[in-house]
Amino acid sequence: MRSLYRPRWPLLLALIAGVGALIALTYLPSEPSGEELPVQGGSYVEGVAGSPSRINPLFAHFNEVDRDLTSLIFSGLVRLGANGGVEPDLAELPKVTPDGRTYIFELRRGLFWHDGEPLDAGDVLFTIAAIQDPDFEGDPVLADLFRDVEVTASDDRTVVMTLPEPFAPFLARGATVGILPEHLLGNLDAAGLFEAPFNERPVGSGPFRPAALTPTAAVLRPFEAYHQSRPFLDRLELRFFRDDAALLNALLNEEVDGALFRPGLDPEEIALIDGDARWVRRSLHGTTYSLVYLNPEVPAFQDSSVRRALQHSLDRATLIEEVLDGQALPLDSPIVPDLWAYVGSPDGYAYDPARAVAFLDTFGWVLEGDVRVKEGVPFRFSLAVSDDPVQVLVAQEIARQWGELGIQVELQVSGASQFVEGVLLPREFEAALVTVDPGPDPDPYPLWHSTQAFGEGRNLASFSDPEVDQLLENGRQVASVAERAEDYRSFQEIFARELPAVLLSTPTYQYVVRSDLQGLSPGLLVSLSARFEDVHLWYVEMEVPEDEDG
Repeated sequence: MRSLYRPRWPLLLALIAGVGALIALTYLPSEPSGEELPVQGGSYVEGVAGSPSRINPLFAHFNEVDRDLTSLIFSGLVRLGANGGVEPDLAELPKVTPDGRTYIFELRRGLFWHDGEPLDAGDVLFTIAAIQDPDFEGDPVLADLFRDVEVTASDDRTVVMTLPEPFAPFLARGATVGILPEHLLGNLDAAGLFEAPFNERPVGSGPFRPAALTPTAAVLRPFEAYHQSRPFLDRLELRFFRDDAALLNALLNEEVDGALFRPGLDPEEIALIDGDARWVRRSLHGTTYSLVYLNPEVPAFQDSSVRRALQHSLDRATLIEEVLDGQALPLDSPIVPDLWAYVGSPDGYAYDPARAVAFLDTFGWVLEGDVRVKEGVPFRFSLAVSDDPVQVLVAQEIARQWGELGIQVELQVSGASQFVEGVLLPREFEAALVTVDPGPDPDPYPLWHSTQAFGEGRNLASFSDPEVDQLLENGRQVASVAERAEDYRSFQEIFARELPAVLLSTPTYQYVVRSDLQGLSPGLLVSLSARFEDVHLWYVEMEVPEDEDG
């Protein structure tokens, strides 16, 4: 088997911190009505929970507010669109050599930093060199991704990146990183860059430039020379709050014009927002999702019909509504909806208790009293779960529902660290409720390729299928998006047939903004800061153009 470029991704097992209510998608107006056209002017204030630490794209991974600010202040070579697809940014989409290893980026003409200095290939080389520094103190995933990448520039506008092996997710995971100004930071080593005053007074090339930063707010002004077009808003402010409770209070008291709320709002709070004409709310989801891994060492789980019975016997709508207060979406694929590679199979995951009973009966798991039994052996197993309160509630509801089918499920609860190190990684479970985040690229290789079924690999279901292996290998080696999409379509079809795990849901976030803010069209939250993907198009001021004849 051909060797594959495998950056050392961390486990990325995101344990749910809490989830609230699933709300129907509410669309924000995105086009002006009548003959009115957007014009420059006006302001928007968004509240965020937390405060900045280092406003630098190389270190923003550690702090969500830093990620918000860097997404507004900095630009990458490429960016991610509403469906997670890679789009041009500072550079056009790169040319890729036939072997899939070399990416040639051509920078746009006339790029500038917020201080008026030109942005060129030297800035890109400096940024990547900083990531490759052995003493780099930023995101370890980013460091691993670029560690063996050779980066050169043939002229001021052309950057060439050569990977040791083809790795199609490189664009979405690496080439989107914000570029830093060499003329301001070029004399700093890794430690100096981490502690630089620049991180409190950043200079970028993104749609907004910082005008003021205080302990309570960051005030941003439009960058007149922004390469995507000057933003319509004259002023954008992020105001910092202690937590979501303080943030909600600020929104209801009109101290801010908008906010993104993590799962956990009470249904009453959702209703209060929806009943107020000042606000428009929409429900958004990201790439995180929950599932139940089934250990194939358990004899009952070796039969795909039994696995299908477990999936079809779960009423996920009830689970979401009653346990998660409605704030999640049921899954019908191991690739989340709205991601460019997603192909759903609703029938494969639908709640169908009659079908579940038929599967069990046909394959010998008959009901004796209240328990399913096969050849005298009761259908009984343990469900491992972390001690996060919401996760435990979800696990209890899953156990209750499977219990109604005659399957006995005992919860095995452990602390977060023990859950990962002592239960998941050594595969010391029969079934396990887990939340994962595959990240911005749909690449399923880390979660489902057979080589990842051991040690610290994330194929916790120990799933092994030669056809799937080939599809996932090809999907991360070929540069063609269309070919990758076809590989992942086939993978999703096989997954729906084999069901190596029971799919549950993806949590939703509530994005609330004032009703007169126009031009928004947020899509998939590949990161929470992705809500600002089209911020340069937001507007609050409009005018009716004069009739040329009149």
